Amino acid sequence: MKNLLRLTALATVSALALTGCSGGSTPGGSTASAADTTLNLAFLGDIPPPDPDTAYDGAELNLANSAYEGLLGYQSGQSEAELVGKLATEWEANDDNTVFTFTLREDVTFHDGTPFDSSAVQASFDRRTAIDEGPAYMVGGVTKVETPSPNEVVITLEAPNSSFLDLLASPFGPKMISPQALEAHPVEAGADTDWFDTHDAGTGPFTYGDFQPGVAYELEAFDDYWGEPAGYQAVRFDVMSSMSTIQLKLGNGELDGLIGYSDDASFRELSKDQDLEAYAFPSMQTPALFVNPKSAALGDQETRVQLLSGIDFPALAEKALGETAEPTDEVFPKNLLPAESNKQVIEPDPEALDTLAAGALSGRTISCGYAESTPAAQVLCDNLAAVLNGAGIKTKSVGFAAGAYYEALAKGASAPDVTFFTGFPDTAHPDAWGFVFYTPGGGLDLFGADVPGLADLLAEAVETNDLQAYAEAARMVSESGLWYSVATKKGTAVFADDVAGVDESWHPVITDMLELSQLRPASD
Repeated sequence: MKNLLRLTALATVSALALTGCSGGSTPGGSTASAADTTLNLAFLGDIPPPDPDTAYDGAELNLANSAYEGLLGYQSGQSEAELVGKLATEWEANDDNTVFTFTLREDVTFHDGTPFDSSAVQASFDRRTAIDEGPAYMVGGVTKVETPSPNEVVITLEAPNSSFLDLLASPFGPKMISPQALEAHPVEAGADTDWFDTHDAGTGPFTYGDFQPGVAYELEAFDDYWGEPAGYQAVRFDVMSSMSTIQLKLGNGELDGLIGYSDDASFRELSKDQDLEAYAFPSMQTPALFVNPKSAALGDQETRVQLLSGIDFPALAEKALGETAEPTDEVFPKNLLPAESNKQVIEPDPEALDTLAAGALSGRTISCGYAESTPAAQVLCDNLAAVLNGAGIKTKSVGFAAGAYYEALAKGASAPDVTFFTGFPDTAHPDAWGFVFYTPGGGLDLFGADVPGLADLLAEAVETNDLQAYAEAARMVSESGLWYSVATKKGTAVFADDVAGVDESWHPVITDMLELSQLRPASD
């Protein structure tokens, strides 16, 4: 049910002749309760199309998750990943996590006017399966969707999966789409674009407004939303090509805020502006060191463990990532496992680097590869190179263009010896990290490292949800010396001081997405 693209982590139907801005829906007849104002934000560079079944990058989730909702979600504004109902009000699983029953919310309307009921679930799952892109694995194990009544759904899986509820709650999880819109705009094989790239047919607090790819994207508040109304009548994201332009426009008031993107230097600079509020949220985003098991220098477990023991990772994280991260001594990202069963087992050894320089790594050169599109990875590689060179271990930092990075890592013994990669789990379940990063079939096991028995242990753990099994997996990962979690990257945002609700809007898993409907003018 899982595919190789997994990690790191959209509505009117033209036949109804609804009016409104391009890509949007006409709100219902009720009086708008949201403030008649526009929140002006920015994207640093363009985004992928915010189709709910292909959105799998990051920033575009701000659009997709504003217009669409799934059955479940996570409570925003807290680091503990607490499941909450979205379009489902109650849910339960059978003992072996193969059958899940949901009671659906009543009196919900899609943006095209179609009432939401149980018929939308199968249709929405079918579209995700038909498109078959990255997030399709989240419904890949579904064998049957039964609808005993308009407000009840029973979903059966082919195999036990303790992560299924969390997959439904993921920002990448399956969203409910109007069956009428799906009928009017079916999936077309091989099509470069589709109607859902610029239109939406969801139930969320916003609808898609005027979309100008590469220029700007607008959201409009949906007046007939079933929940609390949005705090702004509209949200506009302007696409900008440089951080310096964004900083200038934030400073002069042309922009109201920025979600994510800030490296430590720009975040510090923006924090100095007295008219702006800078936020750093907890997250599960984890910069980690990956070691190439085919490396001539570090292929030996004893050597790589000794190398890791000699690196002061807290100091490395503090110097390279500054205020945008905090060091971690855990293996899996924070809050995925109990902290006491998630500890690195490699003990620090201040003499280790000197020993290696005079012994196993004498005369060798270590290469630290990074994607040039990821500034944090470059800073980590550069600082690691400085540390190792200072200890007498010749080390070079090597950048790769975005399109060449993964290809370079796949070259076995010719690949870099180590790399830094910052990822986050698709959802708040340990399987969403363990399978993806620590098994060759997971898609982001960057060097194809394979610890004997680990994949089988993780496959067993997701069936039983046995935390002891995950704790054993964490120990095996740490002892292997093939991966080392360096820090927890904070989610960052900067807003004008007259924007309220930011502290309640951040997501416990995905750092570059906020619940936009919770943002409001400070005077409200």
